[in-house]
Amino acid sequence: MKVIVCVIKHPSPLYFLMDNTPHILPHIVGVRRKEDMMGKENISQYKPSFYNLIIPLNEEGEFVLFNTLRNIVARIDRETKEGLETGSLERLDNETITRMRETGVIIPKNLDELDYLKYLRILHLGNMLANSRVGLTLVMTYSCNLACPYCYEGDRKTKGGLLTPKKIDKILTFAKNHEQNDKKPIVSISFYGGEPLLNWKGCKYTLKRLKEMKDEGEIRDYSTSFVTNGILINEETIDAINTYNVYSMQITLDGPRDIHDKRRIKINGEGTFDEIIENIKLLKNEVTNEKFRLGLRINVDKTNYKRIPELLDFLKKEGLNDIPISYGIVRSNIPYCSDCSNTHVFLGRDLPEYLPFLWKEAYRRGFKITTRPNLKFVYCVYDNPNGYVVDPELKVYPCWEMVGAEKYIIGKIKEEGSFEPEPFYYTVKTRNPIEFEECKNCKLLPICMGGCAAESTRRNGHPNGPGCDITKYVWKEGLKFYLMRKYPNLFTNKELTEILGTVPMEENSNMLKFKL
Repeated sequence: MKVIVCVIKHPSPLYFLMDNTPHILPHIVGVRRKEDMMGKENISQYKPSFYNLIIPLNEEGEFVLFNTLRNIVARIDRETKEGLETGSLERLDNETITRMRETGVIIPKNLDELDYLKYLRILHLGNMLANSRVGLTLVMTYSCNLACPYCYEGDRKTKGGLLTPKKIDKILTFAKNHEQNDKKPIVSISFYGGEPLLNWKGCKYTLKRLKEMKDEGEIRDYSTSFVTNGILINEETIDAINTYNVYSMQITLDGPRDIHDKRRIKINGEGTFDEIIENIKLLKNEVTNEKFRLGLRINVDKTNYKRIPELLDFLKKEGLNDIPISYGIVRSNIPYCSDCSNTHVFLGRDLPEYLPFLWKEAYRRGFKITTRPNLKFVYCVYDNPNGYVVDPELKVYPCWEMVGAEKYIIGKIKEEGSFEPEPFYYTVKTRNPIEFEECKNCKLLPICMGGCAAESTRRNGHPNGPGCDITKYVWKEGLKFYLMRKYPNLFTNKELTEILGTVPMEENSNMLKFKL
């Protein structure tokens, strides 16, 4: 999308940096209304949006305005900040007021923004249903070839069993049955486990059948992804990625070799670092599927975070720093976790200190990371109306953290591919964070959408409550880190070096300006 940033040198109170299409109120979008051209006489009918968040931008005394509901970011001066915070809008000039109306930074006083958010979410969920998009996570097997001490699956790995071709056919029939008004479904499948590649026969069969179903017109399209420890990747895996619509693969590392080999170990106690690195190189060098994206997840806690720069140096030396990375925060209080004490894990209050350090170390070495908070109406597969996690017994769960725990079953796929729901299914599919009391009064709701249902279950004893994720704790840091990378011209070299660890070589090349 077009990136817009104001670079004019003379004073102007509101500079919009639009890197995402803002969600504009229907009645204030488009041509300026008559009263917009009549001065400030109607400004008393407006109020600042509840979802405006304002943080300091730079040493020049400017600020960032982030409206979480419209998903827009703006650079503002102190006078504009004070006008928005106090509601004294009459002090602002006409053009600024008009622009604020158009973008939803200020709104009609009689508008209930919570109702508007509900409306947008209904539209989004309705669109997902109408377009027949089905998201399946397939637990190809509970078995795993590793014995990681912090694995939340614990003794579920002993359940065994495989998703066989016969069972996979039932699942794909179930997916195909999501046709709406003669619109064939689009099926997205994530291969999961245990270790999904232990059931390579099942993975390969699923890929083949999906392609056949698309070719025969039974589904509109499909995409697949893998979450794997990376040990079993070989030439046959590469061939499948190049042949079928495999869009992504996530592989996990836990630090430099000595740390990783103590944490991600085989059942016989052997380390796995060297094997995984060689397979990452194999993927990078031999995958020709242009749609495919490899991502590295680096698990971090208080015991290994200081050593992560060593891992990043190693990956860069091996020519792997062009692979996007994400940091997985090892959490405590996870059922089945055998070695996750609170002394080891990051608590929410720790994250504003530690995560920016890790982002900085990655960025200065050339890695791609994503830190910008964004609008969302569905947090994960749990909140997807057509989202399901299916295990080798054809039992269906709402998310992969709950898989294998019998009390969280939402249904079962039957012989003919039909779905038999459990009562918990209706609890899951009607989860509405906009109704949670704590979330109603939170400015982060549009970019968090209630957070993780599994986390809510741990915190509250049920899924229908807030399950706040890292967004709550580091949205400010993430937004500023993003702005510094995208718009370095707004900051001094000192500021850039302090936060990013380096000064970007070039300013953003897509700069446009608005005179307000």
